[in-house]
Amino acid sequence: MRLPESIHKLIACQLLWRTLFCISIVSITWLGFTSEPYPIPSAASDKVNHLLAFMELAMLTRLGWPRLGLIPPLLVLTGFGLALELGQSITPWRDFALSDLLADVIGITIGYSLMSLFFRLTGIRPAA
Repeated sequence: MRLPESIHKLIACQLLWRTLFCISIVSITWLGFTSEPYPIPSAASDKVNHLLAFMELAMLTRLGWPRLGLIPPLLVLTGFGLALELGQSITPWRDFALSDLLADVIGITIGYSLMSLFFRLTGIRPAA
């Protein structure tokens, strides 16, 4: 599949993806600790919310830091998920859930897999 040159340039814009990654980290952290109802649409299942959030983080990581491979982001993002769960365990309105951490890891794996498939199908070389 041949994509327009403008898409290639957008995908190569690592600063954009890194900025979106940082915004996402802050947003996910806030959502993870707020006691207020979510001001944004969310899935009925908390596990789906975890899966989608970490899938997004993995995709942004793949675009923002294309040379990292899978293992470092998997470890760092899983560590972030664990830190969120540990932090939630000390709040009166949240609990630690190992199943949430599992959903995070599944989301990371799906996100990386989707990006790998995208790069393979389009012929785009992500390493800049």
